[in-house]
Amino acid sequence: MGNVKFIGSFRFKLIVMLVALIIIPLILFSFLLFNWVKDIISEKYSDSAIQSVYESSKNIDFRLNDLREYSNIILTNRDFISILNNIKNTEPLAVENLLRSFFTSREDIEGIYVYSGDYAYSIGSNKVLTKSNDAAWYKELSNTEGEIKWIDTRHEKIRIMAGDFDKYYFSIGRKLIDINTLEELGIIMMDIDEGILEKTYRNLMSEGDVEVFICDRDGNVISHPDKKQIGSNISQESYAQKMLTDEKSFGRLSYKKGTKDNMILYSTCATTGWKLVKIIPNNYLYREIDSIKNFVVVIGTVYVMVALLVALLFSLKITKPIINMMKKMKEAETGNLDISIKTDRKDEIGQLGVSFNNMIFKIKTLIGQLVEEERIKKEIELEVLHAQINPHFLYNTLNTIKWMAKMQGAKNISATVTALIKLLRVSINLSNEMIPLRDEVEYVKNYVLIQKVRFNEQFEINYDIAEDCMDCLTPKMILQPVVENSIIHGWKEGNSQLSIGVSARRQENNVVIEVTDNGTGIEEDILRKIFKAEKNVNKFSVVGLNNVNERIKLYFGESYGIHIVSEVGKGTTVKINLPYTTERREA
Repeated sequence: MGNVKFIGSFRFKLIVMLVALIIIPLILFSFLLFNWVKDIISEKYSDSAIQSVYESSKNIDFRLNDLREYSNIILTNRDFISILNNIKNTEPLAVENLLRSFFTSREDIEGIYVYSGDYAYSIGSNKVLTKSNDAAWYKELSNTEGEIKWIDTRHEKIRIMAGDFDKYYFSIGRKLIDINTLEELGIIMMDIDEGILEKTYRNLMSEGDVEVFICDRDGNVISHPDKKQIGSNISQESYAQKMLTDEKSFGRLSYKKGTKDNMILYSTCATTGWKLVKIIPNNYLYREIDSIKNFVVVIGTVYVMVALLVALLFSLKITKPIINMMKKMKEAETGNLDISIKTDRKDEIGQLGVSFNNMIFKIKTLIGQLVEEERIKKEIELEVLHAQINPHFLYNTLNTIKWMAKMQGAKNISATVTALIKLLRVSINLSNEMIPLRDEVEYVKNYVLIQKVRFNEQFEINYDIAEDCMDCLTPKMILQPVVENSIIHGWKEGNSQLSIGVSARRQENNVVIEVTDNGTGIEEDILRKIFKAEKNVNKFSVVGLNNVNERIKLYFGESYGIHIVSEVGKGTTVKINLPYTTERREA
């Protein structure tokens, strides 16, 4: 593409436009769609899953309530209460037979233990029964009023025949009280296999990485498919505090563990206050949508590559005639105007070719016109050069008159002619349009000298020019028209002597020149029109306030120029505002 870089080319912009208008919105829409679908899945799934967790917790409550009711049956059994009241005189076999009848009537009870005074009986367990007065659970039951206590799951080693097996039990215990006499008879505890709890929530575990467990109010794990987790505590988990203190029947939380986002579903068992907890990783929830997303990403990538390829081919077709046109333009830049572009296309590029050919034709025509105008301009300059002969002749003649006046002793005539010569020197010096303020003041002084001869010394002029303003460059002949205006229009016959003051001061980066007189002043309606009155004068004229104002604005901008303050009968002040500059600039 010649000197045009690809990144700045029209071809590149076409591809960027395709990406911006099609691919980026498609990606953004897909992203929003997937997030929206994820939110729907999360909401719908959590509603269904919470219901499942709640139903499982109700099943647990049903089993635990059944065990509680069974403990009430044992507690109200007359034979059992009678034996406990007379435990010292009762044969151990009778106690064991009665306990066996309780034990065999339930499949979910793994063992029954009775502690009465110094006596201890058990049925259904192969572990050795020892006195448990020092056990925490024993002390806890001893301090109750007969209400049920649920004892957290614990690990036991059970010997069956010749081998030891791991068993996990949770227990229900209560103090034995004679309901007739309210006498405390001992402690009863029943071991329940933790497996019955696992059975109630096993239907919640058929979902891959999902974790389900039961914990008590303190966060101690009571039941877990991974038995190593039983007895551990979850209270340090980020979600635990809010979940454990929630008294509602069920709830939902979200939490992040490491880099994984998880959803927590839980339900509270009304019987025990235990929490049935289900932890679902979000990546499991969104596995189907993620699979779809991955598929869409693959298809989208292929689509983007194909779209970019099509865009590139399309841009090549579009930009090829443009590149050819650029080459023609490069030739035109080198000066070859004998070129043209084929315009057989009917689209905008063809129209652009027609316009280019028309432009080349017009350029050739304009060049011809410029050559002709330049020829005419040279002729005019030659005429102007001839026209300068007269001012130079006048200048030389006046110089001769000056020396003749000096030789004859006519000093006034000599001084006046000298001042006129200086004025002519500035006027015919066309090379320097910008002069220092000191030269402009000198020019005014020569002009004033001539005018004093004319008006017979009937006015005076004072100069107060700050030294730091002397080198400021000003357009040539901007003070003389202002001073001339004060002399011609400020003085009238019969008035006292006209006094004119010329001052200049620096104000920050500007120079303000003031020409003040005590003349007749300017009427308000004339003052309003003063900068409009000379609009039609010849543009080469160097006289008049309007001309001075226009020249200053032409050189320095609209913020500079002349401002006039006048009061009829009291005088006029003309302020000339210029930028302070010592750098010469061409007119």
